[in-house]
Amino acid sequence: MATTRCRARRLLLVLAASSVLAGAGCSSPSAPNPAPGPGPLVASVTQFRFDEGTRNLKAGVTNDSDTDIRVSQATIAWDGFAFPTVPVTGGVVHPGQTAAFSIAYGAPQCSAPPRAEPRLVAVVNGRTLRLPLRVEDPRLLLRLHAKACDAERLDAAATVRLRLAARTTRVGGVEYLPGRLVLTHRPGATDLVLIVDLGGSVLLDLLPRGGRRSLPGELAGERRELAFPVLLGSAHRCDAHALGQSSQTFLISAYVRIGSEPTQRVILPLSTVERDRLIGLVHRDCA
Repeated sequence: MATTRCRARRLLLVLAASSVLAGAGCSSPSAPNPAPGPGPLVASVTQFRFDEGTRNLKAGVTNDSDTDIRVSQATIAWDGFAFPTVPVTGGVVHPGQTAAFSIAYGAPQCSAPPRAEPRLVAVVNGRTLRLPLRVEDPRLLLRLHAKACDAERLDAAATVRLRLAARTTRVGGVEYLPGRLVLTHRPGATDLVLIVDLGGSVLLDLLPRGGRRSLPGELAGERRELAFPVLLGSAHRCDAHALGQSSQTFLISAYVRIGSEPTQRVILPLSTVERDRLIGLVHRDCA
């Protein structure tokens, strides 16, 4: 058990560094060795904090055998998501090293709950292997699947878009970029859709222009569209750590619910022009 935990910790550290093998430039010109059996190879997947809210995962194959291997491509086989097959670069994987790679999950399969155990299907030394997949957070894939299926149901009912103005304005003496969070029913949809809350980042605040009392915003079944006024501005975090280390500056969110279903987070994308306007606003606030 202690050995298993050590291996898991070691693999997580390697994935966190998005390891490209240190010995990649030392490949042998000779023919590759036969692929070891699944036992000496440890497959794992996780999602790091800076990837939360995206479809991006980090996975890897750790070589616990006593011979070099090459991992050329990999995918994840699971009945909850469709996964692409991705190339794995880095060359030779020496004993004790990990072939680490990024993979993004695709469309969820929402007709029935997932039942199968996930496997990592990898081509190792030219041979296809199905490896048991250790998920660092045991319920990670199930949580992501539930969120993805909730998002599909929401998308079938309504679209959620943030529309920002081209110029800033001052409200109560504070500079903001005003906008509207627009919910639009899909043709034929009559679901009640609620804006429950708004979420900013370390450097940005997304606020209801009418204050907290204006929440929840409500798109009633008989209405086609709701344009909910919002303000996007500086969170007034001007310390060097916040300004220099923010990794999710532009990851802003709306928390939306269909009727009495669970509330879900909707990431609101920003264009490059909007990001430039907002970072200029933050710099002016901190000046």
